[in-house]
Amino acid sequence: MSVDFVDWSAKVADGYPFPEAAPARQIADELLAMLVSPGPEIRDGLAYTTAARWIAEGRLDEVLGQLGDTAASRFARPEVQATSFGPLTLCLVLKRADSIPSFVTQAAAERWYAAFSAWYPAEQDTRGWDDSLGWLHAVAHGADAAAAFARVLPNRREELLELCARRMMARQSDHHRCSWRMHGLPVR
Repeated sequence: MSVDFVDWSAKVADGYPFPEAAPARQIADELLAMLVSPGPEIRDGLAYTTAARWIAEGRLDEVLGQLGDTAASRFARPEVQATSFGPLTLCLVLKRADSIPSFVTQAAAERWYAAFSAWYPAEQDTRGWDDSLGWLHAVAHGADAAAAFARVLPNRREELLELCARRMMARQSDHHRCSWRMHGLPVR
């Protein structure tokens, strides 16, 4: 049985102060585990919010590579919440890496891009919402990741445009086309 190193509920209640005494690797491991939780309150409300804040503040700079590697490995997982939060986590890492390039190597960004580009156009589950899992947004989170990759890997911009076009034309796009109709947006 694993025991959380951080009292996450207390962190939220106290306004997300960073646990200075906790090892960054342990914090990252706990956040990464929560980012695949089937419980949206844990995944969205706790883990993602905390990770976004602490990554942007530079609190997890020493483990950015680990965060990116784990996020990219989630594209091969069967759970939609894992695959849909993989690109969202990569966005956080890539945005931080773009502001401080020395924390992520070009080789790491290319490795993550390879995993992302294999997953994105082939993702089968394009639901935005699931009654038990909450918000998923694999397609939207993938588009956000594509934009983040375009900043960090400018030589991949044309490929990224093609990748996004393939995603939008994929048969599995029916869920978001229905969503566009519900919002009164044109569908071709």
